[in-house]
Formats: sequence, structure tokens, C-alpha cells
Amino acid sequence: MPRIITLTAAVTFTAVLAVPAAGLANPPGGPPTVAPSPSPSTQPPPPDEPDPLTTALLTATEVPTGFTPQTSGVDDLFARIPAEVAACGRAVTGVPAGTVYREYVRGPAEEELLVETLAEPGAAAARAAVTKLASVLPGCTSFTRASGQLPMELKFALTPYTPAPKIGDASAAVSFVMTVPTMNLTVNGRILAAAAGKSHVTALLMSEAAPKIADLEAAARAAVGKLPKVSP
Repeated sequence: MPRIITLTAAVTFTAVLAVPAAGLANPPGGPPTVAPSPSPSTQPPPPDEPDPLTTALLTATEVPTGFTPQTSGVDDLFARIPAEVAACGRAVTGVPAGTVYREYVRGPAEEELLVETLAEPGAAAARAAVTKLASVLPGCTSFTRASGQLPMELKFALTPYTPAPKIGDASAAVSFVMTVPTMNLTVNGRILAAAAGKSHVTALLMSEAAPKIADLEAAARAAVGKLPKVSP
């Protein structure tokens, strides 16, 4: 059985994490309080408006065929990989501030993992983020994510992904192999980053087999194509 689901389960859902998923943690100051029920004469406040960035993430009908969005128990341990690769593993402890993300899995054993990240840092910063990924090679060919939130090291080896498809206003791409020595596991990955207007998008595809590049590029194009709906 393909074992990327083993890593996914270990890293994202249950087995080896000693901390809850970031999205499920209580906010600072302790557990949330429960507001008293309004009296019959009190009108409840209007519901919060949906976050436009989260709304802009790809849905189940917009990702390549067969991928299913993961909507619970997901932390940023995979979503931070594009930023880690762009920084050659230096001083990255999570996704960049203001970034939203979503994971999608495919296969009977969930052996393919697709991750989209989306931020609106402004046009100059979006292009700078793409340039940073584009220039990581040849100066950086490998780095290690030390054990910490995970009780194991993750080792990354970077290689070129050429030609990088032209997506949005600027785009860049990198290939990598991630190994987990304690699990005797090797995963192949590809990252596509694009700047479009004031937005920065990444699409990450991981699999023990060779990632399906056509699906990765289709996901990145769909993500950029959706931006004008919420970010003209």
C-alpha cells in the first residue's frame, strides 16, 4: 500500500503528534467562553462574513478529478513546505502571516496530497515571493526540518523543475524529494508558485510515485483563475 497516507496520518491526523492541530487549538487565554442565550427580546448579531481569502481556495469541484478537500484536523505542517523550500529551511516555523491553505487527498489509500496556499501581500511582495523560490537553486540543494513539533526529522533535497509553466504575472517551480529516515519513507514533491495582481499562490503536490505534473499545473491555474472573483 502506498505510504504517503502513513505520513499524512502521522503528521496531520493522529499517530505521532503530541499537540493538537493548529486550527483546533484554543485561542490564547484559555478555552472559549460560551455566551449566554439571548433573551426573547434580543436580536442575535448577524453572522460573520466569510473570509474572502478562504472563499478563494479551491473547492472539491475545482481541483483535479479525484481530489477531496480535507476540512478538519489539518495543521500547517505540509502547507509551510513552499515557504521552507524558498528559505532553504531557515527561520520558517509556519506558513507566512496572512496565508490561508487547504489540503486535498486522492487515491484509495489517500496516496496523493495536494496543498494550496493563498495570500494577498500586495503585488510587489507577491512577485518577490515568486522570485525567492525561483532563485533558491543552485545555492540551496538540501536542508533538514529538525524534530520539534514532529518527533522526527524531515530531510529535503531540491532539484530544478523546468520549464516552469507561465501562470499569472510571474511564476516559479521547484522539485524536491522529502525523506523521513525514521519511517524509511521517501516522498516526491513539486511546488508551483505564482503571483497574480496582489495575490501569491502556491500549489504543492506530493506522492511516493512521480507526481502528476499536469494535475499540479491545472490546480495552480485554477487557483489563479479564481482570484478575480474575490480579488479584482
